[in-house]
Amino acid sequence: MDDREAAFQALYGPWQALTPGQVGTLLAGAPFRWWIGGGWALELGESARRDHEDIDIVVLLAELDAVRAQLAAFHLWEAHDGSLKPLLPGERLTPEREQLWVRRNAMEPWIADVVLAPSDGGRWLFKTDHRITLPLDELGVTRDGVPFLKPEVALLHKALLSRAKDESDVAAALPNLGQPARAWLDDALATYLPEHPWRERLAR
Repeated sequence: MDDREAAFQALYGPWQALTPGQVGTLLAGAPFRWWIGGGWALELGESARRDHEDIDIVVLLAELDAVRAQLAAFHLWEAHDGSLKPLLPGERLTPEREQLWVRRNAMEPWIADVVLAPSDGGRWLFKTDHRITLPLDELGVTRDGVPFLKPEVALLHKALLSRAKDESDVAAALPNLGQPARAWLDDALATYLPEHPWRERLAR
């Protein structure tokens, strides 16, 4: 944990993230689509190559009401631009917010980060550039009963951030990424970030 993250947790509280299997238990029977994203989507299972300080649960923004009902026993906080704001029952989501942190109450740690993804007509839309899209049925892959984002989709989000852990993740993921996945990711980067340095690595 770097100094910035330590200061953030000192202000808002620590993390004790669920594992993918625990998320599966939490959301069993949920009436909405969901996928594990972030670094866990590159692991595709319970065995982690590196420590994961959080876990991303990707849901559709259009299904937020159902998500809130499923998580009614938990507190949800809007996470935006380095700050948090409680999303109280009955309140509307602040416009242009796309992440919700989840914890049982103020005495308990954060357990998950819910990422709200745009969609349209049965298709997922990349949050920053809606020209990049996939049918919802092609967005994920299921392992041990748990749905994960496809690795190339998770890497597209990481390309935008390019943190140290994202560079480590792409280095570990690329050798196992098949040609169709490499081509999709390269096309997506060509659309959105044509000068991104990962494109040269994808071509190898």
